[in-house]
Amino acid sequence: MTVSKTPRTKKNQASKSSQKSAAKAPVWKRIVHFTLTFVSVIVAAALVITGYAGNVSPLQSGGLWGVLPLGFPLVLLAAVLILILDLCFYWRSAIVLILGIIGSCGPILTYFPVNIVTPTAPEGSEKLTVLTYNVLNLNPQSGDTVTPNPMLQFVLANNADVVCLQEAEPLTPNKRLGITGAQVDSLHARYPYIIYGGKGTQAILSKYPAKVVHLDVNENTFASGDLQAVRITMPSGRLVSVFNVHLFSFALTTTDRELYRNLTDLKHENMREVKDQLWDKLTAASVGRAREVQQLMRWLRQYGGPDVIVCGDFNDVSGCYAIRTLGDAGFRDTYPEVGFGPMVTYNANRFWFCIDHLLYRGHIKPLKLDKGSLKTSDHYPLTATFAITK
Repeated sequence: MTVSKTPRTKKNQASKSSQKSAAKAPVWKRIVHFTLTFVSVIVAAALVITGYAGNVSPLQSGGLWGVLPLGFPLVLLAAVLILILDLCFYWRSAIVLILGIIGSCGPILTYFPVNIVTPTAPEGSEKLTVLTYNVLNLNPQSGDTVTPNPMLQFVLANNADVVCLQEAEPLTPNKRLGITGAQVDSLHARYPYIIYGGKGTQAILSKYPAKVVHLDVNENTFASGDLQAVRITMPSGRLVSVFNVHLFSFALTTTDRELYRNLTDLKHENMREVKDQLWDKLTAASVGRAREVQQLMRWLRQYGGPDVIVCGDFNDVSGCYAIRTLGDAGFRDTYPEVGFGPMVTYNANRFWFCIDHLLYRGHIKPLKLDKGSLKTSDHYPLTATFAITK
C-alpha cells in the first residue's frame, strides 16, 4: 500500500515564499522594520497611558499622573506620523499603532470631536448663554493702556446672559486699565446682578436674579485657585447653579517660561534645571488641582442641586483628573459634545492647550460653544449656549 503525499496548498506556498523573502531581506531593511515596530509599540503604549492618565489620582499616585495628559496631543501627533511611515515602509508594524489608536478613541474624540450636526433646542426649553473668561486682571498682555478696556468691550458686545470672570478686578472706572465710566454704567445696566466672590478675584455678572452660594474659600480649601458660586433664577422659575472656578495655577515665572520656550526651540538645556524649574512645578500644580477639585466636589454635593454649570479656568486639559472626577459625578464637558476639531484656549508662551472648560449636569443641553479671538488676555473667551429643558 502506498501513501500519497498531500499536495501543497497555495497558502503553504505563499507562507514559505514570504519566509524565504524575509530571510533574504537586506540587513538595513530588517533594521528599519525592527525600528519601526519598536517605535510603534512605544508610541501606542504612550498614547493609551497619556490618554487615560486622568483616571489616576495625583493625590494617591503622584503628580506625574496629573502631568501626563498634557502630552496626549503631542503623542497623538507622533502616532499619526509614525503610522504614515509604517504604511509606507512596513505595514505589519502599523497594526500595533492602529490598535493603540482604537484603544484611545475616547480621549481622541475628547480632544478632536467631530460633531457635524448642530443640536437644536427642545420645544419649550429656555436658552441660557454663559461666557467664561480669564481677563488677566483686566490688564492687557502688552501692558499698554487701551481705552476703553477691550476685554470689557468684548463682554458688552458678547451680551451673554451670565458672565463668569476669573482674575477679575473691581468693575469701577480705572484710568490705568482703561476702564471708563461709560463701560461701568453699561455693564450695570446690562447686568443688574454683579457678584464678586472667592478670594476676591472672581466675578459673576447675570441678567437674571442671582443669589450667592456662600462657600468658605480660603488658603486651606483653595490653596492657589479661586471659586465662587451663585444660584440663578431663570424667567420660568427654574434654578440653575453656576460655579465659577479657577483651579491651581502652574505659577510659572518669567524665567520658567523662557526655559520652556528654549525647550520648544530645541535649544540645549540643563536637564537638572528643567526638573527643578518646570517638572517639579508641573507635578506640584497637578496635586494642588486634584486637592481643589475634591473640595469642589464636596461643595457641589452640598449646594449644587440638580441643574448645575461648572465653568472657568481649569489650568488643565480635557481628560485631566479634574474633568474626569466631575464626569464621575454626572457632569459632561461641553466642547466634546458640540465642537469640531481641536481647540486652544490659552494663547501665551506657546502653551497651546485647551485649559478653559464649561461642564453641565441636569436638565441642560448644550447647543454650541464659541471661542472668541481677542488676545488681550492670555486666555480666549468661551461662550456656551445651553437649552434648559423641562
